[in-house]
Amino acid sequence: MIVSRYGVRLVRLRLEHIELLRTWRNAEKISRFMEYREHITPEMQQKWFEGLKPDSDFYFMIEYRGNLVGMIHASGIDWQDGRGDAGLFIFEDRYLSTYTPVLASLCMVDLFFGVLRLERLYAKVMRNNPVAAAYNARLGFKLLPGQEEQEYQMFELSKADYYKATEVLRNKAIAVEGNGFTLQISPDTEHLFKELAVFNKKPDFHPSFESLM
Repeated sequence: MIVSRYGVRLVRLRLEHIELLRTWRNAEKISRFMEYREHITPEMQQKWFEGLKPDSDFYFMIEYRGNLVGMIHASGIDWQDGRGDAGLFIFEDRYLSTYTPVLASLCMVDLFFGVLRLERLYAKVMRNNPVAAAYNARLGFKLLPGQEEQEYQMFELSKADYYKATEVLRNKAIAVEGNGFTLQISPDTEHLFKELAVFNKKPDFHPSFESLM
């Protein structure tokens, strides 16, 4: 699966990506903000990758202007309950202070809220990472009750809060990059889009579907 919008491409994680992702994830600048901080071996990474569930764990490599710059995910999805977990990191420093992370987030959340009809996403953020907390707030995430003193705090993003908080951001992105939204669907995920139709809910917008062989 490849998702394209706002000038970024989200390429669903493949076997060929996992060593690069492991290298990024082991870097101190990334791991110091993670709940799990131990060194990840190639064997551990392979086992993790093989354990991902194709219908509920969506990890994407973020591609911007032909460069892989980070990772974003919606995982542990419960389609019946309409919820899942979200996370993102940018490895390439030169993109940290740009709109690239925001564009990647908008692209992914548009997919899961606007097309696949999730209602809530949750993100866990280290308490002493105010940059990440502020970033999430910009997207509409809200700290859950009772999380104030937790080392890793849980934030919730509802569909309504997302659309309200990001209206200006999305309009600016559309003005610059256009309103196109392309989904390239591989045979192993085509069934998922067909099955979700049983919920009888029309998408908020209609992306262009392409076959990805």
